[in-house]
Amino acid sequence: MSRTLPLSFLVVTPAMVGLLACSPPPPPPDNPDNTPPAPTRQHVVPSVESEIGALDANKVQAVFDSAASDIKSCYERGVARVPFMAGEIKLAIRVSEDGSTKHAFVKDSTLGDRTTESCMLSAVKHRTWPKPQGGKEGTAETSFMFEPGEDERPPVDWTEANMGPAFQKARSALNACRSSAGAGPMRVTLYVETDGKPMAVGIAGNDAKSEEAATCVVDALMGLKLSSPGSYAAKVTVSLD
Repeated sequence: MSRTLPLSFLVVTPAMVGLLACSPPPPPPDNPDNTPPAPTRQHVVPSVESEIGALDANKVQAVFDSAASDIKSCYERGVARVPFMAGEIKLAIRVSEDGSTKHAFVKDSTLGDRTTESCMLSAVKHRTWPKPQGGKEGTAETSFMFEPGEDERPPVDWTEANMGPAFQKARSALNACRSSAGAGPMRVTLYVETDGKPMAVGIAGNDAKSEEAATCVVDALMGLKLSSPGSYAAKVTVSLD
């Protein structure tokens, strides 16, 4: 910050005139070629505002709690279609400056059903959040775990190797879905029926762009004919990166 200093005035008295007259001449200037002095640069301190602010944890939890019954209803409707559906889902929210939802996405999920996951996203994305403090936006995350009913037999655990050549051939199409949306690494969880046809597919990703790629990925997987898991359905989670 620059400051203006007061001018100093020199009062010349008759006695001082002689002293001034007898004073030695001033030293020669350091700049004999009359080159103009280099300009000075004023140091400006930029005003910085944080991009991500803090959210009141208790208020965030209250919002998620208020959505819990709707999220449970989403799961119950999903189980009506996929009786052995179970797993954990992590929902991520980006909160705008006014407390509205800027975007929401499934950050991780092993539920294996996009319809159920989308229903749960809708249950939280239209709610009002505490306003971020100290930043333009805020982030909030939570997880929900769902266990299968006691009478339900869990699906057979599969790995990517069990899926057969059809999945390997589809990888280029799946990666094209992801890259065209600009999404980062994604994970898909699917249930495979005894005839090798996908019964349901779930999507999760590291960023909000995964939501834009989700429909493309689901359509590509639902059209595959995979290896048969045998006499009972299978469940498998695969990474796309």
